[in-house]
Amino acid sequence: MMCSTTEVQRASKIQMTIEKIFIQIDQRIPKINITDKSNATSAKNSKVYLNNPKDSYCVGDHLTVQVDVYDYLGKKKTYGGDYLRARISTPELVAGSSGRIEDFNNGTYHIHFILFWEGKVNINVFLMHPSEAASALWTSRNKWHGYVDHSGRFTKPGAQSEVKCGFDLDKKQELCEYKDVRDEEFFYCVRPQNFSCESLSEVKSWWRNDRTLLTPVQKSLFDKSSVRAEIPRDFPPINVSHCNHNNTSVEEKCKIGLKLEYPSGYAVENVWYPKGCSTLTYSSLEELDKCLKGKFIHMFGDSIVKQWYEYILGKIKTLQQFSLYADIWSYQRFHLDIKQNMKMSWKRHTFPFVSSSYQSWKEERTITREIDLIRGDKRTVIILTVGVHFRAYPIYYFTKRLYNIRLAIERLFLRSPETKVIIKTENTSEMKKDFETTSDFHAYVHYFIIEIIFKDLGVGFVNGWDMTNAFDTNDVHPPEKVIANEVRMLMTYIC
Repeated sequence: MMCSTTEVQRASKIQMTIEKIFIQIDQRIPKINITDKSNATSAKNSKVYLNNPKDSYCVGDHLTVQVDVYDYLGKKKTYGGDYLRARISTPELVAGSSGRIEDFNNGTYHIHFILFWEGKVNINVFLMHPSEAASALWTSRNKWHGYVDHSGRFTKPGAQSEVKCGFDLDKKQELCEYKDVRDEEFFYCVRPQNFSCESLSEVKSWWRNDRTLLTPVQKSLFDKSSVRAEIPRDFPPINVSHCNHNNTSVEEKCKIGLKLEYPSGYAVENVWYPKGCSTLTYSSLEELDKCLKGKFIHMFGDSIVKQWYEYILGKIKTLQQFSLYADIWSYQRFHLDIKQNMKMSWKRHTFPFVSSSYQSWKEERTITREIDLIRGDKRTVIILTVGVHFRAYPIYYFTKRLYNIRLAIERLFLRSPETKVIIKTENTSEMKKDFETTSDFHAYVHYFIIEIIFKDLGVGFVNGWDMTNAFDTNDVHPPEKVIANEVRMLMTYIC
C-alpha cells in the first residue's frame, strides 16, 4: 500500500494521540508491587460513611458517600487506585442505579449518587480489586502479548500449511506482514516454506489462560474472598420521598450528541429511565416495524452487540436471512425485508477477535475500513462496540483502534452528516476467573478511553456499563430484560 505525505503525518498524529491518552490513564493507576498481601486493601477493614446524614431525603437529591480504605493490618491506605463499584437499590421496586467514584489518591474516595426514586434505598460499595491487584493487571497487560495465541492457514492447490501468527512475532523469522499504513494497523504470520504471503486464507486465535505474569502474592489478590467484596457501612438504608421542590419528570426525547455520563439513568421494575431525557416506548410490533422501515442498519463488534441483532430478529419476523453459507457464530450475518426496504447486518470487528474457529482472512477489515466503505445518508445507522476481545492485549491496540474509528466517523460525517452512529459500551461480567484476561477492570479502563476519544463527536451512546451495574446482572451477556432496554434506547436515537 502506498503511503502519501498526508498519511505519514496522520500516522505520526496517531502515535502522539495514543501516547497522550496512555499517560492520562496511566496516571490514574498506582505502580505497586507488594511482597505481602497484608499491605493490600482489605474490604473488611475499610469503611463507608454518609457525608452529612439526614433523617430523610428527596427524590432528585444528590448524595455523597465517603469510603476510607485500610489494609489487612488495619492501617489507613495513603494512595488510591482501588477498583470500586457502587450502586443504590430498592429490591421491592427492582430498582437500581450506579454511583460515580471520585478518587482523592490518598485512600479516601467520594461516591456520588442521584436519588432517582422514592422508598427505602440501600447503598452498597464493593471492592472489585484492591489497588495492588489493579496495578498488577495494568502492568501485566501492557508488558506482553502472551495471553492469546494466533494461527494462520495458508492454502495453495493441493497443499495447506498452518503457522504461528500474531501482533508481535520474532523478527528473526521470515514473516508475512499485513499492514494498513494509513491506520498503522499491523498483523504478522510466519511465512511457510513454498507459500506466498497472499495465500493466507484463514486465521484463528485462542486464550492461553495457563500463562501468567503474576507473582504468587499478586495471584492471592484474586482469590474468591478478595474479588467483589462488599465494604461494610455504618448506617442503615436511607428514606427517600417526593418533595414539592424537586420535579424529576422529563419531557424531551433522548437525542444523538448527549455526552457519556455516569450515572446515566436508573432502573425501576426492569425499565431503564435515562437521566435528563426520555426513551420511546413501543406498545406494538407494528410501531417497531414502522421505526425501522427503510433503514440500513450496520452493526460491527462482538457477541455483545450481536445480542441486539438477535433480539431485533426475534421481534421483527419479516426480516429474512440472506445465507452466507457459514454456521459459525462469528461469521457475518445479513438480513433483508424487501417489502419494507430494510437491511440489517452484523459483522465481527477484526483482530484482536478471539475465536478458536478459523475465519476467512479476506473478510477481515477493521471497523475503520468498514465505515469508510459506507456511503451514509439519513436512512443509515451504524452501531458498534469494541472491548472484550481487546482485554488480553496491551492497551495500545484498543486506543489505536478507537482513535482510528473516530477519524473514520469524522470522514463519514463530512460526506453524510445525517448518518447516525451509536456506540455501545461494554457490560459488567461475572468476575469469577481468568482475571488477567477478562477482569472488568480492563473494561473500566476502556470506559475512560471511550469518554476521551469520542467526546464531542455527535454520536449516540448506549451505556451498557452503567445499565448492567444498575440492573446488577454481572454477565457479559446480560438477560433479555437488559437487552430490551438497550434496544429501546437505540430505537429512541434511530426514530
